[in-house]
Amino acid sequence: MTLNKEVNKLRKGKIGMLFRNKVLLTANVLLIYYKEFRDLLKKILVGHPVKPYMKQKEMDIIIELLEKKKPKYCLEYGSGYSTCFFRKYINKNTLWVSVEHDRYWADKIRHMVGANTKVYYVPPNNYPWTDKHCDGSYRDLRDYIKFPRSLGIKFDLILIDGRARKYCLIEALNLLNRDGIVILHDANRKYYLTPCKLYKYQVFFTDHHKDSGGLWIGSKDLDINTILDIKKHKEIWKVLSLFEKWVKV
Repeated sequence: MTLNKEVNKLRKGKIGMLFRNKVLLTANVLLIYYKEFRDLLKKILVGHPVKPYMKQKEMDIIIELLEKKKPKYCLEYGSGYSTCFFRKYINKNTLWVSVEHDRYWADKIRHMVGANTKVYYVPPNNYPWTDKHCDGSYRDLRDYIKFPRSLGIKFDLILIDGRARKYCLIEALNLLNRDGIVILHDANRKYYLTPCKLYKYQVFFTDHHKDSGGLWIGSKDLDINTILDIKKHKEIWKVLSLFEKWVKV
């Protein structure tokens, strides 16, 4: 009799846990859609984006990594509203370095950020781009790719969201602390991914889009599981992708 009671308690506990997990998953998905709708209204009212050109599900992952990793030095390839947005989630003593190949964007963002953010304009070596994907080849953007070396800093977090991303991903190996992390945006574009095998630890968040979106996160020595709830985000992405495919977004 006692054994039957214990078995029933375990069953009820398991069912209860599954129910709670489903409720939490639903709440997380609804929260993402709420934030997307809220930011769309802000965009209409303010007249320009108030967040990076990213999906909320991508931003949530980067925010979690920033908050848990607490980096001292951050590098970003490609200045934009992400430069203004993500600096809110770093310590006031953290240095955020952003490298940009376009003078307009470099000047625009430089006037929108505070003292803990440095924006560097590094013009391309060649334009128009010579690679078939129009992303910029190593020859086109050699100075832009190699510029962070001149700063003499090892970075704790590197966000790659600009030009020549495949080559920036390779260069990041030389710029990264052993336990630092690299984040590649628009990782759904498969031609970016060849250098990913150079990193010991990595996780890939993908959806049904092929030409935009998606995140890849890698590190030389740090297990990504220790600073990111991968399972939770994978479940959220799966639900969102199924819904977006259904409504053809």
